[in-house]
Amino acid sequence: MSYFFPTTDPEAATGPLQETYAKLTSMFQMVPKVFVAQSMRPDLLGPIVNYVNSLMVEDHALPRSTKELIAAYVSKLNACAY
Repeated sequence: MSYFFPTTDPEAATGPLQETYAKLTSMFQMVPKVFVAQSMRPDLLGPIVNYVNSLMVEDHALPRSTKELIAAYVSKLNACAY
């Protein structure tokens, strides 16, 4: 996919970005494009991925499946095309 700024595809990632992509792959079985778009700043992407993992993936008060259903419903209410 082409962006207006330089990005790094998962296949070309090295170092910390490769580790971050590996964590995303373990979380989502892929690297969502919204995270690839942030690849020009791997120093900021790592903490964002850790936050998403804590918020959406790990079970706390709600299981992951419930959190994903809530997120999908909110996206529908907002007419989100993504």
